[in-house]
Amino acid sequence: MKIHRAIILVTLLALIKTAVSQLQSIEQCREVFDSFMPCMGFVEGIFQQPSPQCCRGVTHLNNVVKFKTPGSRKNEQGSGELERVCECIEIMGKADHLPFLASAINNLPPLCSLSLSFPISVGMDCSQFRNMKELDAEKLN
Repeated sequence: MKIHRAIILVTLLALIKTAVSQLQSIEQCREVFDSFMPCMGFVEGIFQQPSPQCCRGVTHLNNVVKFKTPGSRKNEQGSGELERVCECIEIMGKADHLPFLASAINNLPPLCSLSLSFPISVGMDCSQFRNMKELDAEKLN
């Protein structure tokens, strides 16, 4: 009986840890969601042009990636802003029912008169930034 309780307790703790981790991810993405959400209709091909709100949001994210902490691209928690923005947009792309269109993604920077400092693609994969972070950590050790 004690073994069953222990197994249930360990399982429950693992579920709580997962739920807390997901809530933290959502909270860390709130700024990105708010900034990039106006662009979703454009990158999914619903609208022909990005809205002014979309361009302002992308410009804001560009500045976050470029200027959060000069020289390091790190925020106060130590995770890279580039990785955070990429992962949050990746979450948005996977959560939505329509895929991103390559032509819309390619047209977004010139239509908003900017050059992106973070990736957006049809098949978002931000694992390259996690791998770079791991390599940087290994170099420090």
